Amino acid sequence: MLAKIFYNSVIGIIILMLTVLMLLPTPADLATVGQQNNNSKSLLIKNASVFNGEEALARQDIEIRDGLIQQIGSDLVVSDAETIDAHGKTLIPGLIDAHTHSFANALGATVKFGVTTHIDMFSHPSILTPEKEKRVSVAQSSEADLFSAGMLATIEGGHGTQFGIQVDTINSPDQAKQWVARRAQEGSDFIKIVYMPYSSHFKSIDRATAAAIIDAAHEIGLQALAHVSSQRAARELLEHDVDGLVHIFADKKVSDEFIKLAQSSNVFVIPTLAVIASAANESLGMRLADDPLIKPFLAPDQYQQLQSGYGDQKIPGFELSIALHNVKKLHQAGVTILAGSDAANPGTAYGASVHQELRLLRRAGLSPKEALRAATMSVADTFNLTDRGRIEVGMKADLVLLNANPLTDIIATRDIYTIFKNGQEIEREPNSKQSLANDIVDPNLSAFEDGLTSPSAFAWSKTDDTMAGGQSSASIALGNKHLSVNVTVDPKFMFPWAGAGAFTQDAVNISPYSRLTFRVRGTNGRYRVMVFSGAQTGAPPSQSVEVSDTWSTITLELENFRGLDVGNFYGLAIVAGPEQGEFKYQLDDVKLLP
Repeated sequence: MLAKIFYNSVIGIIILMLTVLMLLPTPADLATVGQQNNNSKSLLIKNASVFNGEEALARQDIEIRDGLIQQIGSDLVVSDAETIDAHGKTLIPGLIDAHTHSFANALGATVKFGVTTHIDMFSHPSILTPEKEKRVSVAQSSEADLFSAGMLATIEGGHGTQFGIQVDTINSPDQAKQWVARRAQEGSDFIKIVYMPYSSHFKSIDRATAAAIIDAAHEIGLQALAHVSSQRAARELLEHDVDGLVHIFADKKVSDEFIKLAQSSNVFVIPTLAVIASAANESLGMRLADDPLIKPFLAPDQYQQLQSGYGDQKIPGFELSIALHNVKKLHQAGVTILAGSDAANPGTAYGASVHQELRLLRRAGLSPKEALRAATMSVADTFNLTDRGRIEVGMKADLVLLNANPLTDIIATRDIYTIFKNGQEIEREPNSKQSLANDIVDPNLSAFEDGLTSPSAFAWSKTDDTMAGGQSSASIALGNKHLSVNVTVDPKFMFPWAGAGAFTQDAVNISPYSRLTFRVRGTNGRYRVMVFSGAQTGAPPSQSVEVSDTWSTITLELENFRGLDVGNFYGLAIVAGPEQGEFKYQLDDVKLLP
């Protein structure tokens, strides 16, 4: 149980477990592929203010039939059409998230927030063919369309190999042509390269291999995009004609030299500011989760995902102020900026976080119109999506009707009246509250004088980052009415940990309790307490604690574990890391208090 929970909740992982096989279509899905909408009756939206993906149009009528936009004009008359009076409302194209990792219920969850297309940056190749077939159909659908890189380009031991998915790695320039050819055969829409040669935590393909992959992609007409985390790495790939950067670097302010190179190379940038804000320990996801225009439509796992984060410390190299500055400078220089959320990383959620990304693009200096373009027309143009991203005759009728005008205030994109996917209205009922698990039997989570299992059936065991590809280690032993833990934290993993955890097979309700307390002594230093709950798939909520070589009682407020679902609690871990070294510590009296 412990291994499974940690495997699905790796500390601070920037890309979540890509359990993409859950996206495989069912027979019912495949039965609709290629079919036209059987309802040939027209829908007429009248008197709408329109942002068509490029500019604003006043008082327009739009006829939709067979999943497509048929007419746009003033005072249209269509006999027998179902009519929606959109006076005072604004119609925009369905939003496009330019950076996701789409797994589980991603494509269904995202549509409820007006996001009708995902540009996915890492998926299992087995989903590509059916998703290609579904996205060209105008049959009734309640899911977003998917365009994807499929398999990413990384070396053995590189970023992307730590998630338990078999990765087709590439280790040298001479492998590039065949590697890219395999992606094309699988159906990848573009190529994504992980290039992190200056990372101290991951191995990386070298510059020659990255350049060879870019050349091989261009030879067969595919774009080459790059995951980078530093300005130096980004500059090197611009010199090899990479087409796009899927994150903005936030390690240092962009240089004039880089700006000139970006202008001449015609590169585009997907900043993913929402996830950078989360890594910088901002609380933007928490605020978004409680926005009254967002919260009612979040599934419980989405709400928890927005409440979660990367712990209580900033991750070096992810400074939001620097990221915003760099986006502003590049935008002012004419570099194309696209809106991408990097959902579902900690602090983000499918669909909802696109609206946060738009707000952050405004903070980076884009006008409301420019921000909207970055999530509609500009993405479509950049990725050659010729049937969406604009409100024009012949386009797919992927549309969002808003109660207010986002050209006045970008926050208006959250105030949704209705959503159309392939011309059909999407059901958008508020989510009902998830029922609570059974109440916890006993708030004592440890009984070390009797063994490793508590009165509430929480079982203690060791945990370390080897299950996620790290090299830390831990061992535990029962002492004199306490638990002794010996660990070695190895820095070769990005977010190393090692320690002890206690988990129960079935989640329990701990809502009557407000605090967690325990006694501890050991090697002086900072440790972490992590909690696990609900449908959690990202980094677990955590708090840091200071430990000394004398016994002390630590008390933590549960409300400070961002993202904890107290109604569905199933465990905690007390670990050393990310500080490297050897640690010895003892635990006792782990309890929940009112």
